[in-house]
Amino acid sequence: MVDNQHWLDRWKENRIGFHETTVNQYLINYLPQFALPDDAAVFLPLCGKAQDISWLAQRGYQVIGIELSQLAVEAFFAENSLDYERSDSERFGVYRSGNICLLQGDFFDLNAADLSGCRFVYDRAALIAMESPDRPRYYEHMLSIVPAGSSMLLITLEYDQAEMLGPPFSVPTEEVYQQYADSFTINLFESNSIIDERPRWRKVGLSALTESVFRLDR
Repeated sequence: MVDNQHWLDRWKENRIGFHETTVNQYLINYLPQFALPDDAAVFLPLCGKAQDISWLAQRGYQVIGIELSQLAVEAFFAENSLDYERSDSERFGVYRSGNICLLQGDFFDLNAADLSGCRFVYDRAALIAMESPDRPRYYEHMLSIVPAGSSMLLITLEYDQAEMLGPPFSVPTEEVYQQYADSFTINLFESNSIIDERPRWRKVGLSALTESVFRLDR
């Protein structure tokens, strides 16, 4: 079972293969198409210590991230040589540095007020971190906290779930449409076979792996 303790343990044991050491290329390629205001608030669910956080902040955006692991949050600031101030709310540890605000705590404790000014959601590693039985709750909660008028860049992986337990978990394209189509206009930017680019996936038993990139507008 992939629960909160599972992720805390992975950060503690440095089993973080999901962490990208460079800024995500899809974010670089597609962010201009969203034409966000210069100081727009952007939200990164399950953000870890992603390089995307500082990249977005350097472009003037107000970055809001949610991350369960205190170790991951503090590693982000340390690795980017950023000073921060920490305070505690009833639900989160709140870390602030310039235009970056990272909330240390449970994604499901967020409410709409926390993201009231958000214009853009960047979901690279949150949805695919959820097992299939947990995803309906994830979709429902995301819809309850994301404001009207916001947009999302969503990246998913799809493979035969019988070949690998996950995480990351397989999220079929049709599931994205099924869960989000009533609330978002959905456009599939691209869908690519990446099994040959990432040999480690063949080593764990996958015969095929597809990465898809969506634009969602609420």
